[in-house]
Amino acid sequence: MDRILAGIRATFDRLTAHVAQLPRHTLAWIGLALGAVILLSVNLFAATAFRTVKADLTQQRLFTISDGTRAVLRNIDEPISIRLYFSKRLGEAAPSYARYFERVRSLLEQYRDISRGQLEFAVFDPEPFSDAEDRAVAAGLRGIRLNNEGETGYFGLTGNNSTDNDASIAFFSNDREPFLEYDVTKLIYTLANPKKRVVGLLTGLPLDGGMAPMAMMGGGRPQPPQMVMEQIREFFEVKTVNQDAKEIPAEVDVLLIAQPDKLTPEAALAVDQFVLGGGKALVFVDPVAELGRMGPMGMGPGTPTPDFIKILKAWGVDFDASKTAGDIASARRVQFGGGARPMVTEYVAWLTLDRSRIDENDVLSGGIERINLSTPGFLSKAEGAKTQVSPLLVTSNRAMQISADKFAAMPDPVGLLRGYKPEGKALMLAARVAGEASTAFPDGIAKPAADKDKDAAKGEATDPPADGKAPDAKAEPQAEAALIKPARSSGRINVIVVADTDLLSDQFWVDTREFLGQQVAIPNASNAALVVNALDNLSGSDQLIGLRARGVEERPFKLVNELRRDAEQRYREKEQLLTNKLKDVQAQLAKLESGEGGSTLLTESEKQTIEKFRSDLLATRRELREVKRALREDIDRLDGWLKFANIALVPLLIGFGGIGWAALQRRRHESSAANDRSGKDQGDAA
Repeated sequence: MDRILAGIRATFDRLTAHVAQLPRHTLAWIGLALGAVILLSVNLFAATAFRTVKADLTQQRLFTISDGTRAVLRNIDEPISIRLYFSKRLGEAAPSYARYFERVRSLLEQYRDISRGQLEFAVFDPEPFSDAEDRAVAAGLRGIRLNNEGETGYFGLTGNNSTDNDASIAFFSNDREPFLEYDVTKLIYTLANPKKRVVGLLTGLPLDGGMAPMAMMGGGRPQPPQMVMEQIREFFEVKTVNQDAKEIPAEVDVLLIAQPDKLTPEAALAVDQFVLGGGKALVFVDPVAELGRMGPMGMGPGTPTPDFIKILKAWGVDFDASKTAGDIASARRVQFGGGARPMVTEYVAWLTLDRSRIDENDVLSGGIERINLSTPGFLSKAEGAKTQVSPLLVTSNRAMQISADKFAAMPDPVGLLRGYKPEGKALMLAARVAGEASTAFPDGIAKPAADKDKDAAKGEATDPPADGKAPDAKAEPQAEAALIKPARSSGRINVIVVADTDLLSDQFWVDTREFLGQQVAIPNASNAALVVNALDNLSGSDQLIGLRARGVEERPFKLVNELRRDAEQRYREKEQLLTNKLKDVQAQLAKLESGEGGSTLLTESEKQTIEKFRSDLLATRRELREVKRALREDIDRLDGWLKFANIALVPLLIGFGGIGWAALQRRRHESSAANDRSGKDQGDAA
């Protein structure tokens, strides 16, 4: 062993001595070659040893398996078969699909590992006229034409469970790539939980489609269901509950109540007793329900009935149907007024709430990035309420209460902005209510007329006493007999109340695009995610919370938006003053130029007055232009600084850094040379 080590040492010494004799440029090339070999070796080792290790640098962690997905996969009780169909020729024709396919396959392989073998995964290439293509077509997958010969490419997913339930994704559109985990997990969740929980839908809005009031009078076509209802049906069975129902069906797990504008007293009592008996409710109320409003006069659903307002108060929540919540800090920019010069301004009644307006401590906030609302109301805790009222959505402290009458017909966004005055207090837009509550109808409700008639008929059919005396005093008084008493006087409740119904409307949260002859929905806000999260939470399932909204992301320039809002509010106020002044000057000028009293000859004084008015007119117009220019002055200044930072600042920093480094190196070289000369002189002197 010692001889071997000695031989190796001697060989290494000879090699070192030989290398030391090589020229510097040769050593440099050898070093580069060795560095390349080491780099290639490290890459090969890392690709093999760390094949499953990934770094997700996206803000929303779009490429990281969420906890909700892991819970779904680990709770699979029966084998689920997943088949991924992808045409290689589609990847050759469109490389973006090839890259997307690799991501889908990698995701499904991770799903298979997490499921502990309960998820079976296979990949098929559906070549033309093959069995794989036949199975893809039979499963409902859509193909995309690749060439003039009619060859079709497929990129979809199918799955089935042991009880022959099927589900599929017809085509993986690039537009929905940010929602990949949600789409795939939803498919697996549907197969793993084939029995859906029941949601009772009690509403005065056309959420499930149907004829709007104006369409019925004009013979129009029925409206399709709102997209939010389609997403609810993916996870729940929906059962309609009429507004005149006498009881809530026993199979209902969660009651979804939206703008009950024609709720009968019996139905109100049924809702009251359902919730007090342990039933869960998700409630949407609105002072101005734009969903369902049709025509120039704004015909549509009314406000919630007084009986339902009474129920909310019994739950510990006050709701004023005559007021809406405006918020300049969350206002959306809208365009209105058609024609050649449409106006764009901040509409303080249409709000976009970001994560700072959502209670992040509540489980419903999982994955919610943005919520769009329209003319919402606001809630407050009722005086003497025993329940716990926890805010879920709130405005900023720059909010303002606005009368609902201003939205009765045609609202004026500019007028609302001009008259906006922040009140310095945040308003509660949605709340979770839990705890002990009492019935809203302790004295009961009056029986319907039909039931009274039946009771009267029974009374007439009963023979009177033979002695003609009045009935026994112990008998129930007639007034008591005319009432329906609640079976429960109190109970623990768990409900969520949202002071807006328009968040359920497609108009405010989803964009629809055409793809392969089909309508593809692309969410621009997390409205539906919030609704389904709430239903899941209330019905006892939280596995998909935090997953649905992944991919809904808009990163606005917050500073720019704040500058624009402040400048626009100042601009609108000054614009109004200058416009009024301009109209006055023009009117007086026209009056003088036309000759007051019919005279066509102007005196010298009148001429001077006309010239003064013309000067004022030009000055006012110039000032108005300056105000409009000032509207963008701060934004343009910020834009200039950003461009400077992006284009010039980094190169300048690199340049100055290089100059500084060169100067430092030169100084070190000069110092070293001076030291060498000093040492040489000392040696010569010695």
